[in-house]
Amino acid sequence: MRDRPRESGGGWPSTGDGGQFLPEERQRFIASFPKQCDSIELLLKTISARGPKGSAEPLRQMAHRVAADAGAVGFPNVSERASELEMLAAQADKGFSLEVARGQLEALRETFARELASPQRWEAPVSQPDAGVRILVVDGSVDERQAVTDYLQLAGYDPIALADGEGVLEAARQHQPGAILLEADLPGALDGYSVCRMLKADPQLAAIPVIFVTVRLSLDDKLAGLTLGADDYLLKPVDPRELLLRIDMVLHRPRTSR
Repeated sequence: MRDRPRESGGGWPSTGDGGQFLPEERQRFIASFPKQCDSIELLLKTISARGPKGSAEPLRQMAHRVAADAGAVGFPNVSERASELEMLAAQADKGFSLEVARGQLEALRETFARELASPQRWEAPVSQPDAGVRILVVDGSVDERQAVTDYLQLAGYDPIALADGEGVLEAARQHQPGAILLEADLPGALDGYSVCRMLKADPQLAAIPVIFVTVRLSLDDKLAGLTLGADDYLLKPVDPRELLLRIDMVLHRPRTSR
């Protein structure tokens, strides 16, 4: 992996020592979940008193973190419920229903209790048949970029991480990655859509599969990415297992169909 050492935080599992990261991360999530729900409830009380303006974004961020953490440690239904709350907060400018949000919080707690009572068996990801294939990870978030590279490395890939779009073309030419994971929102002059457009316009790089892994959730954003030639479009938080599956699919897709 070619990037800085991991900083604290992030919703994906870290490799830890000897690959025993999932049980530890799962227990940490279980212990912190009630406090996270209490924080969400406080944010809803703030919205009740002051309205969603200025308060919906912290709620969206909190729900996003719960969704990412839950999906990474074996609570897929909790992740789905938290994502629903995140989407409600993200669309607060179009109208925010406090009653619906409180119902979603209650559903989140109930879903957690059910999934905790029927735990899944978690293992480190099985090595992929494409072990050693380079994957370019382009994401402006230190935590999410490092978490993805950690998981890809554990799965047997060779991740190369970049924080912005400026050096993507040069890195792609130098390393010839099997695929590029690209966030649409990037710091600097080039966003992910501009980077994808440049990649697909370069005859030497156009065949490299591009997968958007992004917080942009509207249909227009998705259609824009696919129209530019992206091979897939995933919304954060994405389950690490699904990401590995999507990577495997684009790596084995015939070049003529890309």
